[in-house]
Amino acid sequence: MQPRPLEPNEPVVLALVDAVTAWQDALEQTLSASGLTYAKWLLLRAIKRGDFVRGAPLPGAMPIDVPQSELLLHELRRDGWIEHAEATTPCIADTAASRLERVSQALSALHSVSVAPFNPQERVALGSLLERMKLRLNDHTMRQIRVGGEAARQDKLASAGGTGATAGGIAPQGGAPAPCASCTGLPPVAHRPASCPTLASARF
Repeated sequence: MQPRPLEPNEPVVLALVDAVTAWQDALEQTLSASGLTYAKWLLLRAIKRGDFVRGAPLPGAMPIDVPQSELLLHELRRDGWIEHAEATTPCIADTAASRLERVSQALSALHSVSVAPFNPQERVALGSLLERMKLRLNDHTMRQIRVGGEAARQDKLASAGGTGATAGGIAPQGGAPAPCASCTGLPPVAHRPASCPTLASARF
């Protein structure tokens, strides 16, 4: 039995979006205090661990392609975080080692603050619930991809048939197709409908 579709302002979804957005804001503020972005931090961390390969994309939750990594390397070198010749693998600058350690400690503190409201049992339960949500969303995404591919195939067949009908003397219907609705400027984690207030404003 399929679950009943929920409204766009489902409180659980909005709470999750609000929590992740707040975490991202705290993360960006923590990194910006040291002049870093999340992408720069990921690159520095990979360099420190020996996981970065010059000329290859950096995989992960936020992949960094080669042109972007080269631009980031230039900026990190300019700001004194790394040392490298043009064709060599970069390394953390000796003068930046203590700065990098302070950033790492600040991020560890952020992680501790994030889960501080929960006791150990609640942390385990929350992790399990979020894992279940992730798996369900992954399944949903794969179904949508399959459905979209089938729809595109059917449209292609219909278009081919329509071309034949037009050639036989049947005029196509006038008017341009309606543009697809789209949302621009979406946050990196989710989209809150414009008509939905934040949970904070709804409560107070």
